[in-house]
Amino acid sequence: MICVGETRGRDNNFDLIRVVAAFAVLFAHSSALLLPWTHRPDGVLQNFYTGTIAVDVFFFTSGFLVTGSLFRRGNIVEYAWARVMRIFPALWVMLLVTVTVLGLFIGTLPAAEFFRSPVTHDYVVRCATLVNGVRYELPGLFVGNPLTTGVNGSLWTLPIEWRLYEYLAAGWILLALRPAWRGAVFRYGTAAAALVLIAVVLKIFFVERARAYALTPTFMFFYGSALQMWRARINLSYFRLAALAAALAAASLSSTIFFPVYLATLGPIILHAAYLFGGPIRAYNRVGDYSYGVYIYAFPIQQSLIFLIPGLSLLLLNIYAAALTLLCAVLSWHFLESPALDRKLVPAEATERLFERLRDTFSDWRRRRTA
Repeated sequence: MICVGETRGRDNNFDLIRVVAAFAVLFAHSSALLLPWTHRPDGVLQNFYTGTIAVDVFFFTSGFLVTGSLFRRGNIVEYAWARVMRIFPALWVMLLVTVTVLGLFIGTLPAAEFFRSPVTHDYVVRCATLVNGVRYELPGLFVGNPLTTGVNGSLWTLPIEWRLYEYLAAGWILLALRPAWRGAVFRYGTAAAALVLIAVVLKIFFVERARAYALTPTFMFFYGSALQMWRARINLSYFRLAALAAALAAASLSSTIFFPVYLATLGPIILHAAYLFGGPIRAYNRVGDYSYGVYIYAFPIQQSLIFLIPGLSLLLLNIYAAALTLLCAVLSWHFLESPALDRKLVPAEATERLFERLRDTFSDWRRRRTA
């Protein structure tokens, strides 16, 4: 038996879990981009699609790991810059490559018209800032594809995830005057948020399933966050993993029972997969965290392949897209993402020095005013 609270550092399988989830999203999108919904082969238990499950895996692991990062650092400035450096440098380079390469070599519009278009500008600004959602269309691209307006459908999750990072930061800042309360407030607050969200999701599920599935990632994030805060009481074992898997398999026989059981068991199953299996499997941690690169590059690569190779089969699309996406992800990790994360303390320290100067300036101003 393993207690999650006794584990330390990167001695887990989260990198491997996330890259598997990223490729699951890729394969699911291949089916969605080529085939009608009624012919998709990636539907699994009770009309759940592998991509939907993979996104839930991402959000649960994000809530678990990001909350742990916030409390380990104990510094909101370092937390903020760690999140910025994880999300935006790779995102901006992907957008630059996507817009320029697609605009110049694949788009049907003249380059000058493409780059002057307000649609192009709106796409770049929205996707680069994640403010008020993202855009999915670039003018003149993928004409004739089954999905003509989807440049990078995967990006829909990033504004949601960024907003959830902000919620954690807001909770930390609101407790600045009572830092000793942070542990207890987060422990019970994240658990309460998860319980409220699962109740809302289940209520919506029996009325409109699509809306329930769209809200599930937010629940998964807070579920992961709550289990991080209660990690000292979480024990893992092969017997418990077997029991969770058996409960999920039994629930799959009923469309009414499956979804509630899925919501309750996915997080614990992920934790078992992350911590229970060690040995050679942990060697993947020395390779690199390619999941984010796979996630953000796959969709435009798939759309480009469909456009450039008419009649491309689903099998070949998966093979070509997986190979090209992995290449982009490897380059992104080793030449951009990892170096950016290694330097995240540089802007954090500069920000703290700026805050100190502002505090000193404000204090001097108050002293002069009261003198």
